[in-house]
Amino acid sequence: MKKKFLILLILLVVVAGGFFYFWYVWIPAQMEKESGVSPETQPPTLFGKEDYKIEEREDGKYIVVEKVGLTAKVPEGWEIKFEGSDYPEPEYWVNLSSPDAEVKDIPIKGCGISIIIGNEKETVKDIRNNIEILEEHPDIKPEEISYIYKDYTFDLIEINGYQTLLWKAPEREITGQAAGINILIGDEKLISFNTRFLPDYKQKCSPIWEKFLNDVVIE
Repeated sequence: MKKKFLILLILLVVVAGGFFYFWYVWIPAQMEKESGVSPETQPPTLFGKEDYKIEEREDGKYIVVEKVGLTAKVPEGWEIKFEGSDYPEPEYWVNLSSPDAEVKDIPIKGCGISIIIGNEKETVKDIRNNIEILEEHPDIKPEEISYIYKDYTFDLIEINGYQTLLWKAPEREITGQAAGINILIGDEKLISFNTRFLPDYKQKCSPIWEKFLNDVVIE
């Protein structure tokens, strides 16, 4: 699995370029150290491009993934892009970006959200274990779960009856703050929403991120 993921990541870096590498490839790659996933956990096998549907409705655009019962509303006016590769097997995720997104070597303006869905039993097991720890010990410090989570924050929120793990990384001077949420579907399906609040854009992007999560429906 590690070899396959490494090959996929290299291909994505070459094809997608700096912007999508940093904002939408780099962020998912950080799931091992910026989410409830332990360093030993394998990355999930991502869904295929055909699993993500874009639906035009009267009130806007939606990303629909029937395999996990997901409906997510795209922020108004945002661009939708599929990122991934068909080699060695089809694996994709969806990238959403605001109209003012701008990059000069690295992103410098705008907001973004990535939607990543896949299958991985051990990943789901590890995240579920962390959720149970947080439920039993709400005052536990993140670094007590793992040293790599020092200065991170974890919160448990419920979405349509699913207990989910919301995390935020420490803020960085240049790259801002990464944040995300992990939703477990059954014993092996994982939905992840990731974002990054660039410096000077947290005040603008944070409410959009919160509304995006509030609009999520899982049937």
